[in-house]
Amino acid sequence: MRKSTSSQASRLPRRTARRFAPAPAAFLATFISLTGGSLPAAAQATQCGARDALIDRLAVKYDEEPISIGVTATGSLLEVLASPTGTWTIIVTVPGGPTCLVSSGDGWHNAPVQLAEDPAV
Repeated sequence: MRKSTSSQASRLPRRTARRFAPAPAAFLATFISLTGGSLPAAAQATQCGARDALIDRLAVKYDEEPISIGVTATGSLLEVLASPTGTWTIIVTVPGGPTCLVSSGDGWHNAPVQLAEDPAV
């Protein structure tokens, strides 16, 4: 007598359902990839909203104002806000989307840029 280790059901091809992530989950994945996943687990919950509202809240609560701005490779607007007391916040605004807090902290110092004396260096 021959021993069979597979049933007919196991010989049938398995159907795996692939689902695309809903927009909020896709945005969260993009947000985490932009930050390098370097945020503590407790801080990884996204805090997003209208840009003007976030800028106003940071100005009122922390006395922070935009000091640097740039455009990422994906077209998002990245801004650094800082206060005279050294608190800072980094925010990212997705084109046509919300503005999200990326990171924040204390001890911001505007360091002078030192250029090499020899441009060939």
